[in-house]
Amino acid sequence: MGTASPAAAADEQKPIKDKETIYSSEADIIAKMAGTAEKKGWAPVADSESVMGYPKGLDRDKDNKVMPVYKDDVQAQYDAKQAVVDAKAAAKKYYEDKINNPQPLRETAKLLADSTLTDPEVRGDTNDDALFGRGGPELGAEHTEMYCAGKHAPAPGGRVDQNAAKANPCVFVGKLDKKDGSKYPKVGGSSGMAGGGEKTYTVAGETTEEKSSTEGWAVGGKFTPKVAALTPAGDKGGAGGELGAEASFTYSYSSTTTNKVSTKQQDETKVTFPSDKKGSLQGRRDGAYYVGYIVVRKTNALPEDNIGQEHLIAIPARVYVQSPQSSTSVTYFKYQE
Repeated sequence: MGTASPAAAADEQKPIKDKETIYSSEADIIAKMAGTAEKKGWAPVADSESVMGYPKGLDRDKDNKVMPVYKDDVQAQYDAKQAVVDAKAAAKKYYEDKINNPQPLRETAKLLADSTLTDPEVRGDTNDDALFGRGGPELGAEHTEMYCAGKHAPAPGGRVDQNAAKANPCVFVGKLDKKDGSKYPKVGGSSGMAGGGEKTYTVAGETTEEKSSTEGWAVGGKFTPKVAALTPAGDKGGAGGELGAEASFTYSYSSTTTNKVSTKQQDETKVTFPSDKKGSLQGRRDGAYYVGYIVVRKTNALPEDNIGQEHLIAIPARVYVQSPQSSTSVTYFKYQE
């Protein structure tokens, strides 16, 4: 399960990798990104992935609330009992890597790897994730994102307790989503240009990565794309704009730096579209969505709940995972239809 995290990319990345070809089909774009038997792709993705901790690549609405997926929909692609087997294997692999993973996190992962439980308590949807208590954190409930970060629900007076590892045993495991558009989903891009003609495009964006290998699980980051069309070449053409909300992503396993890294993407290309075609610049994210479960290991904390009793919780989730073999967040294609 899973693959190694990507190496840190160069400060200046070139997201328009092919400035000569005009693409005309989805199959051609997928082949370039995923690769073929004869040639490696620009952003290969695995059939399954695992992410330590609470994944950052969950889709959220404009109010930053997680957009849920549901138990029955996930179960149709991935059995929860198999997810437990895969989560334990991922945790065991993480624990055994003494070179890249710090001891506190390795010991945390081992708690899940060594669990003897095999039949998880499967929640109804992604937001059905309170582990202790009920309601929101303001009512004393402890939800999965907080728990995975090693935090407890606010104590009287608003104090939030934090454990030493800044982590608890949590692993997302998922299978490549079969839904259309899940692999290399569209993001950004220009408006269509009908009737042919020449256009120069500039693209820019900034990826903010949050990584940690010394405290807490590795997380992910966000990417904000921008596209400006300059017609004819040399015209200022406007500054372009941010295209929709920030796109969140997550990595497999841990990253290797303690810093937040802002990586810029900037490039320019000129294209002439045929008069009988509609042309545009199309952005594709360098990764894919996975459907599966956030598998959480917890023990009861109160005497009246049989203190110390172990539980495995499986929370349905759909997570975007960045390709570990790509150094850009988005790749742009000249596209005609």
